[in-house]
Amino acid sequence: MAPTTEASQSLRETLSARRGEIVEVLLRYGAHNPRVFGSVARGDAMASSDIDLLVDLEPHRGNELMRVAGIGEELSLLMGVRVDVVTASLLRDPVSRTALADAVSL
Repeated sequence: MAPTTEASQSLRETLSARRGEIVEVLLRYGAHNPRVFGSVARGDAMASSDIDLLVDLEPHRGNELMRVAGIGEELSLLMGVRVDVVTASLLRDPVSRTALADAVSL
């Protein structure tokens, strides 16, 4: 296994430090169970990498795509780096299998 990059470590530390604020944003949109996947979870993020976040959404709280977009926009502003937010239902195979295998709870 390759060592974790500095960028991955920095993004993980920022996620940890801002966890409470992240959860507040998620709750406003009826989202929970945030999991980081992709390069940050694998530890191979670069300085230009974004954060990939997988969430579960409460049903019947509005349009799923609009909620995911709103979460991504707010978290990107909060984190100072692009945050891509998805739900398991929005992922497509084989991406979903890889994302779920990489996913690490926030």
